[in-house]
Amino acid sequence: MHSSAVVRPLIYLSLISTAVGALAQSSQVAGTVKDPERSLVGSAVVTLEEMQSGRLQKTVTDASGQYSFSAVTAGKYRLVIKKDGFAPIVIAPLTVAEGQSVNQDGTFDVAGVSSQVTVNGNATGSSEDGYAVSKVNRGVMGDAPVVNQPYTITVIPADEIANTQVKNLRDTIKYLPLVSFTEQQGPEILRPATRGVQGSIAQNTRMDGMSIAITGGNPMEQYQEMQVESGLGAAMYGPANPSGMFDFVLKRPTEERTANIFLEQDSSSIGTVYGDFGGRLGPHKIFGYRSNLLFGDGTQFVAESRLRRRLAEFAFDLRPTPATTIDAHYSVYDIVQRGYPGWFSYGPSSKTNVAAADFILPLAPDPTRVGFGQAYAGVNLTTQSTSVRVLHDFSPNWHATAGGTAQRLDRFIDTPVNTIMDNAGDYSSSLSSGFAPRFGVESDLGYITGVIKKWGIKQDVALASEGYRFNQYSYTANSAASLFLGLANVNNPVVFAAPTVGLPHNRGLYQSAVVHQQGFNLGDLITFPAHILVRVAASQDFIGVDNNSATARTSGSNKQGISPSASVLYKPTTWSTAYATYASSLQQGDLAPVSATLVNSGAALAPYRSKEWELGFKTDLHPLAITTALFRLERPFADTLSYNGSTTQNIFAIAGQQVNFGAEISAQGTLFRRLLIDGGFTALNARLNDTNVASTEGKRFVGIPSYKSNFLSEYRVPGIANLNITGDWQFVGKRPQDDQNLHTTTGYNTFDFGFRYSRPVFARVATLRFTCDNITNTRYYSTISAGDITGANASANLAHLGSPRTISSSLQFAF
Repeated sequence: MHSSAVVRPLIYLSLISTAVGALAQSSQVAGTVKDPERSLVGSAVVTLEEMQSGRLQKTVTDASGQYSFSAVTAGKYRLVIKKDGFAPIVIAPLTVAEGQSVNQDGTFDVAGVSSQVTVNGNATGSSEDGYAVSKVNRGVMGDAPVVNQPYTITVIPADEIANTQVKNLRDTIKYLPLVSFTEQQGPEILRPATRGVQGSIAQNTRMDGMSIAITGGNPMEQYQEMQVESGLGAAMYGPANPSGMFDFVLKRPTEERTANIFLEQDSSSIGTVYGDFGGRLGPHKIFGYRSNLLFGDGTQFVAESRLRRRLAEFAFDLRPTPATTIDAHYSVYDIVQRGYPGWFSYGPSSKTNVAAADFILPLAPDPTRVGFGQAYAGVNLTTQSTSVRVLHDFSPNWHATAGGTAQRLDRFIDTPVNTIMDNAGDYSSSLSSGFAPRFGVESDLGYITGVIKKWGIKQDVALASEGYRFNQYSYTANSAASLFLGLANVNNPVVFAAPTVGLPHNRGLYQSAVVHQQGFNLGDLITFPAHILVRVAASQDFIGVDNNSATARTSGSNKQGISPSASVLYKPTTWSTAYATYASSLQQGDLAPVSATLVNSGAALAPYRSKEWELGFKTDLHPLAITTALFRLERPFADTLSYNGSTTQNIFAIAGQQVNFGAEISAQGTLFRRLLIDGGFTALNARLNDTNVASTEGKRFVGIPSYKSNFLSEYRVPGIANLNITGDWQFVGKRPQDDQNLHTTTGYNTFDFGFRYSRPVFARVATLRFTCDNITNTRYYSTISAGDITGANASANLAHLGSPRTISSSLQFAF
């Protein structure tokens, strides 16, 4: 039986049970939960136990710190409220009379420093701030709160991941309004970006602080949160593109038993069953466990398409002493996408006698039409990762962590490439497997963070060493292939017969490039009297590159350098900060595309350096936290150039400089106690300089909009406990289509609507979530990316179709 056929009746049955339970409501127990600073706390587990019968009811506080039990009979109860990082709240006896509404608030105390606590939720943020997080995970940035960090930092926490029903990185980035992405070979394969700069494969992405490759499947179900530091981060994290640092924080064992079952349905028939289980074992809770298991399969918005997702993630820890934790994790994620629309390639490459500007990207067609993709073509992605860490607290102020991660990404990609041939919308379609079929990453991280107080000066110190070995594999010359399918038109897509000759499925591979990177980092946030702070950080970096052919090493390089950062901060109040930051970042050179015409095909370039200036102001004021920044960023860019004047050979090399400057603002919090908001806006000017081509000199970068924003809101409906109405508005402005900026793609808006409702059902906490994305069924390109930046050669630009109207629903049972 199809999985959706199982999920849908269960959802309907639970809705009926919920309605019946509501009619039987008698008394009510409700309240608000706060932390020691009087901020509201979400995701706290609330248990109501009838003292005579032992009957239990459980719920969790919502995004405004409130909980409610509506099906309560008269009697005496024991109320227990728990949250990782805080001492439990126990209230007993709590007397409830027939028909009475009892209001019982609770305020947490911090857990004792004598026992280490594993924080698995948004314990350092407050629900009064909405989805804002006041502290990021302890790591190379130190222990200072976000308001005292002289960088733009945004986080999507666990509550927001669950409530927005995001499943992959592309979905997640929508709710990080200062973040964007470039789609590579489909909606699962992309590179995230901030401030108009695309990240690299491994330099800019981390899992629990350790480097991973990003261009594979990334199931958000296994992550507790995602943290983003915008712009240059090499001074803290080691050499990296100036595109921001993206850290995926894994779910770890919970202090209390956690058991959640999710029944989900997406689009027309994709059914998913997902379980999240955790807790601790033993009389002293020495052993901890966490597991996320998922299976989903079905057809999405295109007839005859297929999406199958399978995840198995296991995390364990051991506490040999109250101050020491040893943890480990293993996960394997497999995703198959078939029949999704292919991407469009447009530009002069299909007609060498036509200028790039003569090729206009057509209006985005209907992505649900069969023929833009093929049922037998798409992506198969498998991601395996393993990590081990040792965490130790020397004292309440000094902490250390050391660990390593190993990751392998296997990628078989044969999504159709639809190459525009003229301005009438005619295109040729083909399958290609020349993309990197495998990546491997082994990374390490060790750091010590602490606080020093002397002579009235406070120092937040972070000392770290981190690095990785990145292995890229390529097909041998005889294994790479491209299969022509046929001709079609955007107004009349065609279903082509499957090729009789298949493409190689990760056969004939060799290790084409190996990048070794290690950095030694030191950061110090110095707090002086009179509200003045200074933060200095630097990373001494070592980068080695080896490029190989199928039979031998062909070239390589070894470089070293320092990536510094310096900031001055002024705090007019304890909850606000104005800052100025300068950073200079060494970064690993880009990888050359795989092409027979490139003399350095698949090779990694030598490192180069970027610079950034940033002015910002941020607040941690309740009920609304605000971050603003002005920035200017300069970085070299590489592109395909003619090799020694040859008409047949090219080289991938530094071609000029990209200068991005702009402004951004984001806000998270609550208004009028019932309206939760999380939104942001970016104004960006990204231009090319020193291109040596008059027609492209000073022109805007292809595919980067001047304006972009996203605004998420939730409204708590009065009179109906735990019912939230949700809405989201995303705006993306006009984007240049070509290097000469002669044509632009119109801006677009998308609107989402949904609701969330929680209540006890059969002594279980059940939460129903419903979302309709892109209600107006707007047609748009999710990303437009540059091919040849300088306009000097015949390289095509790429465009990917955005998602149509889709419906997602899920039912969560908390045991």
